[in-house]
Amino acid sequence: LPRRRDPAESRINAVAAPDGTAVFFCPATQPGRGWLADFAAAAVRDRNEGAGVAVTAIDHVGLFQPFDHFDEASLFYRSVLGLTPDASLEVAAPDGLVRSRALHSDDAGLRIALNVSVLGRGTRADAAGITQHIAFACDDVFAAAEAMRAGGVEPLPIPDNYYDDLAARTDLAPAVRERMRENGILYDRAGTGEFLHFYTPVLGNRLFFEAVQRTGGYTGYGAANASIRMAAHRAERAR
Repeated sequence: LPRRRDPAESRINAVAAPDGTAVFFCPATQPGRGWLADFAAAAVRDRNEGAGVAVTAIDHVGLFQPFDHFDEASLFYRSVLGLTPDASLEVAAPDGLVRSRALHSDDAGLRIALNVSVLGRGTRADAAGITQHIAFACDDVFAAAEAMRAGGVEPLPIPDNYYDDLAARTDLAPAVRERMRENGILYDRAGTGEFLHFYTPVLGNRLFFEAVQRTGGYTGYGAANASIRMAAHRAERAR
């Protein structure tokens, strides 16, 4: 990809994924801090400094694809980045089925989840399809949600009946479920692994964030909660 660059910026090259996403290759061996020097971290003030709430990494990135590029995108990330694809699955969304396929590196340090609307076409579906998300890993999802609320941002509201359903199908303690309800935290389990996560509202009709906590070797993405999240985001946009 051609890229306009200030003389003081790092020299990093990019290629375009099938949907137009720019994939940058950032050498780690440049003098100084390399490409990280392009970002003025000193200008960012951490409201929760010293509070013990830490984002440890980017857990995964979710990219919504145009219908005609879904399989091509999967091939692109397999070929260019050497990622291994998981099996495709389909989940119910307010406007029809959404197909999802995750890809990951061997050490799971890089995860990309591709999503595409299977049935919903047209202007409305295309507008919904631009929404992307970034998931951050944390060690304590409850502390992260409470810190975000203390900072003035409420997590995406989740309907109460979701937690009533959790009471019927899991052995989570009532106090834990109530704390999850207060913070919009969702739950999934696979074998001995557990996955707790919450979302922000959509920002500017384009992007939303997720915070996740994995325990017990959980490797999924909370697919059982995808329909709940999409419905909650639609309700939030309607409000």
